[in-house]
Amino acid sequence: MVLASLLLLAPAAWAASLPLGILQGPKLENLVTFGDSYTDEGRYTYMVQNKRLPPVDSMLPASNTTWSGGYAWGRYVANRTGATYYDYAVAGGMCADTLVPRWLNEIQAPFPSVLNYEMTAFEEGLKYTSLYPNRRDDNTVYALWIGTNDLGIDGFLGDRENGDQTLDSFVDCIWSVFDRIYQTGGRRFVLLTELPLETAPMYAQPSVYGRGNDRYWADPSHYDVTAYLDKLKDSIAYVNSAFKSGAATHFTRAQKRWKGATLAIFDTHQLWLDVRADPGQYLSAPANTDGAYRNCLNGCVFSPNPLSSFMW
Repeated sequence: MVLASLLLLAPAAWAASLPLGILQGPKLENLVTFGDSYTDEGRYTYMVQNKRLPPVDSMLPASNTTWSGGYAWGRYVANRTGATYYDYAVAGGMCADTLVPRWLNEIQAPFPSVLNYEMTAFEEGLKYTSLYPNRRDDNTVYALWIGTNDLGIDGFLGDRENGDQTLDSFVDCIWSVFDRIYQTGGRRFVLLTELPLETAPMYAQPSVYGRGNDRYWADPSHYDVTAYLDKLKDSIAYVNSAFKSGAATHFTRAQKRWKGATLAIFDTHQLWLDVRADPGQYLSAPANTDGAYRNCLNGCVFSPNPLSSFMW
């Protein structure tokens, strides 16, 4: 999946999504990101290999071997703008531990989530001036992209959420993340919307690409694939709508919640639909929006076609 390239190929969409406070503010000098495998450039791998959490007083090195394929999108943005990049995303992560209880054996702790691990690592890192030598409210942007796992088969789609948790609980978690960032002095926020996951190979074609979707891949004939795709699509539509309406509500009352802050919503959902509608404009030939570059059912098979030709 050429996620980073797709985001960079949509500069007009990015600019159009930014409020004037971000467009007209000082030069971007620091980019801080939170999220899951779409953004992680090494934290999860570090945990698995070292059986511990990464140090909080430094950043992991850049890597072009990530879960999304190639460099993480945030690294591309930082390189393009000259900003210093601080990435706290963890592959497989969700917004909060309270949504779906999970455990990561390698670190003998709950699976790192944005609210419970990523934000804490960020806050601890702020204590080191050598790590953040020039962080100000006007030169630092904080981007959050989370939800693929929360809404997917290991979360709400698979009915694995805690009994009292709802989609509204997930949306509330998003706002809580920005509350925490705001408390540290952050004022320039970016929220990326959920992708149309119903088009992802592991969900759209579980019998072919669904190894990570075991519940359906094991015996898809016993499940109504259309029904669970509809559930996933409806959940994503609800959450994306709640992002936009909630942002409007919070900034109508901005003086009460995030005084002096700006929030941009980047519509990655629409970007994905645009790519599917005209893949040749975004992907290398032969463009592929339905299959996966690496397919792991019985062992992993890599496509002979270039990674840049795949959406997933």
